[in-house]
Amino acid sequence: MDIPKFTVTLKCLFCGSSLEGPEDVQYNSGDLIKCSKCGEDNDYDRVLEVAKEEEMTKMKVAVQEQLQKEAYQFFNSIS
Repeated sequence: MDIPKFTVTLKCLFCGSSLEGPEDVQYNSGDLIKCSKCGEDNDYDRVLEVAKEEEMTKMKVAVQEQLQKEAYQFFNSIS
């Protein structure tokens, strides 16, 4: 079974660019993350929620594709 690697990228809720901050800063629930591109403040909790939803969708598609591939191979091997 091929297991793809997924990378979660936190994106600005306003302009969609990647959110990047200082390496030594740790964000917590309720914090605001300023987008370096558009200058808008993003709610940390909402940014995480959106990122999780997007990655879960990608993972579901990858699992479905893998299952279809393996089912096809299985049924072709028994014919």
